[in-house]
Amino acid sequence: MNLNFTGFHKILKKHDRWLPNPCKAFYLTRLHDQSWVRGDYSDVIVSMSRAYAALRQDEKVEEKEAEAQDFVRSTRKYWVSLEDITRVTGIVLQHLPVFLQKEDLAGQSDSQLVNSVYCDNYAMELYHGRLDKTPGAIALRFRWYGTGLPKKVFVERKTHRESWCGDISVKERFMVDEDQVIPMLEGQYDIQAELKKMKARGVSNDMIRDWKQLATEICSAISNKQLRPVMRTQYMRTAF
Repeated sequence: MNLNFTGFHKILKKHDRWLPNPCKAFYLTRLHDQSWVRGDYSDVIVSMSRAYAALRQDEKVEEKEAEAQDFVRSTRKYWVSLEDITRVTGIVLQHLPVFLQKEDLAGQSDSQLVNSVYCDNYAMELYHGRLDKTPGAIALRFRWYGTGLPKKVFVERKTHRESWCGDISVKERFMVDEDQVIPMLEGQYDIQAELKKMKARGVSNDMIRDWKQLATEICSAISNKQLRPVMRTQYMRTAF
């Protein structure tokens, strides 16, 4: 990719040196918009993913957004050189399909923008607890996906537990409307009103119980620990 771009650049430079009509600036601007210059191979990766999925005869699973969700945390992390990301992605594609969010199903993106706002207090209590891996230490964040203003935001709590004690770390989350984030931070989130809405939608008693417990605990943590937004992160993520 870099050699091709350099080649075009030199050809255009010589053109402008020897001919009366300069065109380097015109074409270089358009070159920067090309996917092979930007390193954007999303359409190729998505097509390969669908092809491999068809060969494996993968079953299509419909994503269901629960009122509250929890995830057992078991992770392995690896450093990958920037120039090897596409190669690693191609290898993973042979075993797992690219996971596309609903807004991408039309389909030309293998990745999505992840936005997170982390909460903590002036003593940075949550940060130091996670850094020291204190049993029961939590991280609390508001997360949404994609560009632009979100309509829905995930409220997430990650809890660290020591595996050698037989416990497992877990991530729990539930979803709120964007306009409910500020009231939650200010201690004005109406849990009872949300419970009525869930009952009206016919949500199961077990899910309502789990949601109420998680929402109550998170709201209590925000109030008791005086948590406020302290850091925002953005990155592109490819999931399988």
